[in-house]
Amino acid sequence: MSTDLKQEYLSNFLKHIKITHSASEHTDESYRHDIEQFLEYLEGEDLLNLNQGLGYAYVNALLEMKLAQASIARKISSLRTFMKFMQLNYGALSNPFTSISIRQSHKKLPGFLMIRELEDLLTSCDETDLGKRNRVLIELMYACGLRVSEAVNLKIKDLDIKNRTLMVVGKGDKERYLFFYESLAPRLIHYIDVVRNKLLDQEHGYLFVNNRGEPLTSRGIQHIMKVQGQKAGLRMHLHPHMLRHTFATHLLDNGASLKIVQSLLGHESISTTQIYTHVSMKKLKAVYEAAMEDVEVT
Repeated sequence: MSTDLKQEYLSNFLKHIKITHSASEHTDESYRHDIEQFLEYLEGEDLLNLNQGLGYAYVNALLEMKLAQASIARKISSLRTFMKFMQLNYGALSNPFTSISIRQSHKKLPGFLMIRELEDLLTSCDETDLGKRNRVLIELMYACGLRVSEAVNLKIKDLDIKNRTLMVVGKGDKERYLFFYESLAPRLIHYIDVVRNKLLDQEHGYLFVNNRGEPLTSRGIQHIMKVQGQKAGLRMHLHPHMLRHTFATHLLDNGASLKIVQSLLGHESISTTQIYTHVSMKKLKAVYEAAMEDVEVT
């Protein structure tokens, strides 16, 4: 099925939503984001003749992204409504999401930060040298979706501040290139040129250092997150991987596709039924920039 035809179906669905005033659960934009992500996931699949098992495969893909259940539930609700529209108006043979129910736990808080919480976390970092280091550490881990192991192993030579890119070595010793947003660049430069030099005792090349100038360890970063989260008054215990979850959630909620986020996170596969698909650096950066426009902090 052609991309133009899929986009026509989506456009007509959004018009239908506006006319029927049935967008009480979600905004028009969230419907658009959720459905566009699904359409890209389908690739060449015929939207009018989907396999029932595809719905469960898609849920698995969302689960692999470590999204909060509330986010997954919303996406599945959007797709259930969309496919019902396709059945009624275009003769789609099945709705793969009819029997899928995402249970939401009201006791367990979602493992990601809202935009306001992220801002509170960053502004809670004081103007001391260690406070400035903490802010750059937190912001870079969020902006790039870094694993804690990738953050501790990051070296200055891996950064290209002019182009706002960096290279990390992830699981399986696989390299990947990531991007960070513009407002982070001057803080990163100040940390490297001023703060890090003041803390440093002997040059070793690692980007993040402790108060003795030694490379930060994973345990050190965990302690920083715990203390900084408490200072910010967050509603949950902050751990490093939560920033990675937040990165993925914000990108997906702002319209980035699963494949794009998969590439940025360094995941081998989107689901057990779909192999890894290469995405060009140019497209990765363009989608990253567009999705991060609404969540970039200053």
